[in-house]
Amino acid sequence: MRKLPALCVGLLLFVTGASTADADDATVVSTVKAAFAALDDAFARQDGDAIRRATTPDHVAITPYYGAPKSVAEQIALLPDLKLKETPLSEVEVTLFGADAAAITLTAKNVGTFKGRPLPSPVFVTAIYVKHNGQWLERLYQSTVLKP
Repeated sequence: MRKLPALCVGLLLFVTGASTADADDATVVSTVKAAFAALDDAFARQDGDAIRRATTPDHVAITPYYGAPKSVAEQIALLPDLKLKETPLSEVEVTLFGADAAAITLTAKNVGTFKGRPLPSPVFVTAIYVKHNGQWLERLYQSTVLKP
């Protein structure tokens, strides 16, 4: 009879997505946030090598200023045209999808230009991170302009 309550609790945790590894999750969330901040800093510094190391080889960025999805190689080639500082306007939220995938969402203010034109702002940002060889890398970045 004791197995039935334990089975019910286990099933409830599984169905609701609850985790018994809250401390581990907090560490992962912190690590993903740090990876996101480091990549943002690499773009601000226009450091192509750091950007390449922080993204997957098949990375795609979709932004209102690029005009079309861009690969990481295309983004690095466009760095001289991009002057960007992205400042969070909301908390950086991390949603974990198992041990090797996470989504980041936030509202941000863009300051800067692309090809001499002011960047649209504010934006809603979604970034997908995957764990590759023990490191969290950005796989997808998308920003959408918000209407004031």
